Amino acid sequence: MNVRGLTLANAAGCVILGLLLVLQWRKERGLDARIHELQASVVAAQDQTAAARERSETLDREQAVLKESIASQQQALVASGQQLAQRDTQLAELGTKVAAEEQQVASLKEQLKSWQAAVTLRDERIRALTADLTNARRRLDEAIAKLKAAAR
Repeated sequence: MNVRGLTLANAAGCVILGLLLVLQWRKERGLDARIHELQASVVAAQDQTAAARERSETLDREQAVLKESIASQQQALVASGQQLAQRDTQLAELGTKVAAEEQQVASLKEQLKSWQAAVTLRDERIRALTADLTNARRRLDEAIAKLKAAAR
């Protein structure tokens, strides 16, 4: 092989190597772009995962707070139910006492009526006795006057 053939072969090899370098460079450039895209998507996915984790933790805390709130409301409901039952019992007792007192008032009213009737009857008897006493006193005075007149 002569020098010229070698030079041409060398030049052809350089061109081929240059083309291979350009092809490799373009391929690496495309792969670098793809790597950057994938890294960006990984970062975005990690951000989304972190946000989802935070949201999950927030929801777990809110759920715990709601559970505590529900438990306290249930306890308050039970306590108010017991208070209502006690008040119902007290109300029933007061109702019974009021009914007993009303019966007592009614019996006292009846007794008062009977006493008023007895007082009225007594007053009538006193008037009748006063009238009888007045008549007896008048007759006694007449009898005394007759005796004094007869004794003279």
